[in-house]
Amino acid sequence: MEKKYFELVFEGHYKTIYGLLEGFILGKGKDWKYFFSKKSGIKTETLSEIIAEWITFKTKIHHVIMEEKFYNEFCASLKQWKDHPLINVRYIKSARLILNASFEFQFKTYGRRYGDEIKALLNYLPKGLELHNYNPIEKETETAKGIERYAPEHDYVFEGSGAISGEIEDLIGFRDKLDENPLIETRFITLTLEKRNNSSSPCS
Repeated sequence: MEKKYFELVFEGHYKTIYGLLEGFILGKGKDWKYFFSKKSGIKTETLSEIIAEWITFKTKIHHVIMEEKFYNEFCASLKQWKDHPLINVRYIKSARLILNASFEFQFKTYGRRYGDEIKALLNYLPKGLELHNYNPIEKETETAKGIERYAPEHDYVFEGSGAISGEIEDLIGFRDKLDENPLIETRFITLTLEKRNNSSSPCS
């Protein structure tokens, strides 16, 4: 069964939030997954958040991706800590189900060996990820062979672009893998979130 993930927006100090999440997992003895969006290449900032950060000169808004089981258990516990001075339900500004996640990429290489490496990465995606709008162009020019390497024409060119979507945990890992290749440029992961429901609050 495919996992569900939520995006939570916390207000507070990073170390406090990080310590709380880590402590909660250790206390429960679970292997739940969560990711701070800024550290995982996930696009998060809205204009209002950028302005607020600029005014205060420090970041107190943190987007965290959390798997559903972790989210449910975490919320159940927070409801019991209503008077906790550091963190409780009121410090969670929003919690929304992630409906879709994806990122775009592009590449260009003049070396066949590097082209083969890129093909190997993109031809064997991890289970649960999908490749979209991928139409690579591979050119080989016989007349260019032997030309100095700084000449404007190359005997081999492989270039392309596309997008990859899928489960957020796998998507983060695969984007990191593509980032390790200096010839592949990846963009931020973008999320499609469930619409806000003004009648409900986080952990309700």
